[in-house]
Amino acid sequence: MIAPAAPADRLYTLDTLRGIAALSVVFWHWQHFFYVGDSPAGFDPARQPFFTALTPLYQYGGLAVQLFFSISGFVFFWLFSNAIASRQTTLGRFAVDRFSRLYPLHLLSFALVAGLQFIYTAYNSNAFVYQYNDGYHALLNLLLAPAWGFEKGWSYNAPIWSVSIEVLLYASFFVICLAGRWRWLYAAAVACLGLLLYPGSYKIGSGLLCFYMGGLAYALLVHLRRRAGSAMALVITTGIATAAWVYQIHVAPSVNVYLVMCLCFPATLAMLAAAGMHRPALMRSTAWVGDISYASYLLHFPLQLVFALVLDSLGFVREVFYQPWIMLLFFAVLVPLSLACHRWFERPVQRYLRARWLAGVSQASKQMPA
Repeated sequence: MIAPAAPADRLYTLDTLRGIAALSVVFWHWQHFFYVGDSPAGFDPARQPFFTALTPLYQYGGLAVQLFFSISGFVFFWLFSNAIASRQTTLGRFAVDRFSRLYPLHLLSFALVAGLQFIYTAYNSNAFVYQYNDGYHALLNLLLAPAWGFEKGWSYNAPIWSVSIEVLLYASFFVICLAGRWRWLYAAAVACLGLLLYPGSYKIGSGLLCFYMGGLAYALLVHLRRRAGSAMALVITTGIATAAWVYQIHVAPSVNVYLVMCLCFPATLAMLAAAGMHRPALMRSTAWVGDISYASYLLHFPLQLVFALVLDSLGFVREVFYQPWIMLLFFAVLVPLSLACHRWFERPVQRYLRARWLAGVSQASKQMPA
C-alpha cells in the first residue's frame, strides 16, 4: 500500500495530541508527592489541585502511555513503512535515527535521577517512589531495557519504561515492514498477539496492541483518502471516533480499556490525521507542545524529586502538594525547562549524532561488495 502524498511535512494535530498526552502523565503522577516508599500514605485523591476540573486526568492519565504507543504506530507507518519496504531506509540509518532521538535525554535524565535519589535517601529511609536503584537496574536502564521483563521492580526514572518498550516495537516494526505488501497482515497479527498478552504482560502487551492498532489506523486512513477523497475521509473518521467515544462515555458502564485501546485511540488518531491532511496548518500554533513532549515526559519525575527535596528542606509537609499554587509553580518550571531542553540539548545533540554516524553508515554501505 502506497499512501497518497501527504499535504504537509508534519501533522500538527498529532504533534499537539502527543504533547497533551505527555502532560496528562504528569497529572497522573501527581500522587507521587504523597508516597512513602513505593506506595501512597494518607493520600486523598479528591484533594489534589483542581480535582473537579481534572478528574479524568487524575483517574485515567496513565492511559496516555498507551496513547503514546498508538501515536508512534501511526506516525511510524506514515513516515517509514514505505521507505523500509522499498529498502530505501537501511537498518543502520533507522537505528541511528532512533538512537539519536531517544538516548541522549534518557542518559541525562537517568543521571539526574540517580544523583537526586542518592541525596533523597540520605535524608529519608526510602528512595522517592521507585525503589530499585541498584547497579543491576542501572545496567538495565543504560541498555534501555528496564521494562523487558528482566527487572525486579520500578527503578530510577521509571517513566522511561514506555520508551524501553518502544525500542522493542521499533525492532519488530522494521522487520515487519521488510515484508512489503504483507506488512499489514503481520501488523494485524502482532496487534492480536498484544491483545492476548494484555493484561498479564501489560507493558509489552499494551505496547504491541496499541502501536500496531495505530499503524492499522493509518492504513485505514490511506484507504479512505484514496477511495473517498480527503474531505469524506475526514467525515468518516470523525463519525467513527465520535461514536466510539460517545459509547465509552455515555453508554459503557465503566471505562473499558480494550475499547479505548482498540477503537477510541486509533479512531481519534485517524480523525486528527485526516483533519491535519485536509487542512495542513491546523493546530500549527500548538504543535510546540508536541515538540517538548519527550522532554516534559522524561524530566517531570526528576523535577518532582527536586520539588520534594526543596520543600522538605524548607519545612513544608507533603500536604502542601494539595495546594493549587504549588501545581502552577511546578508547571511554570516544567514547561520552560522542557522548551529549553528541546532547543538547546535534544536538537543539537540529535543533529550532531546523525551527522557523525550517518556519514559512517553511508561510507560503510559504499564499501560493501555488491
